[in-house]
Amino acid sequence: MIMDIIFDLGNVLVPFDREIAYRRLRRHLSTPVARWLDQDRAGFEARLKGPATELETGRIGFDEFRRIVCDVLSIDLARDEFERIWCDMFWMDEDMVRLGETLSERYGTWLASNTSRAHYEWIIGRFPRVAFYRDAALSYELGVMKPARLYYEKSLERFGIDRNAAVFIDDLKENVAGARAAGINGILFKGREPLLAELRRLGVDIPGDGGAPS
Repeated sequence: MIMDIIFDLGNVLVPFDREIAYRRLRRHLSTPVARWLDQDRAGFEARLKGPATELETGRIGFDEFRRIVCDVLSIDLARDEFERIWCDMFWMDEDMVRLGETLSERYGTWLASNTSRAHYEWIIGRFPRVAFYRDAALSYELGVMKPARLYYEKSLERFGIDRNAAVFIDDLKENVAGARAAGINGILFKGREPLLAELRRLGVDIPGDGGAPS
């Protein structure tokens, strides 16, 4: 019997588009750097992969991350401007948040997210309804990220829940696979309606079909 439902954050409760950030960032770049960013996005993201992981595991702070990005792009942005560029790319999925609120009436609901403090606080500050869950396991606090098994173990310990009675929802296959390897039921998120079908299959009772029209 499912007693607890664990939600991912990005692209489950809050969709996002990194292109929004890149478009804003591009306005501050010299022509050669802007051309490089346009032509070799993969190269830019590869250079930031290490620092981004350190940010999302709490090993460096947002100011240090800003300095690294600015050095890579040969720019100097004030913290407020950089924060707006890097964080203001999310919006709330009304139907998914309403579903979470509905499920919270009968089940323990939780959040498990690979994220930075800057992103998390930005999202909750602008979309407070997203915080319908009892507690959150955030990678920057745990010091480890999905899909590492240690992430799920620390999350279960933090929540104090039974892995066999929990289901984890994420939009990335590797994260769902990591949850299943840790003994947690996993659902790959492909949209609200497929999610409802999977939850029903696991015996989850959804009052009013999640509170949203079909």
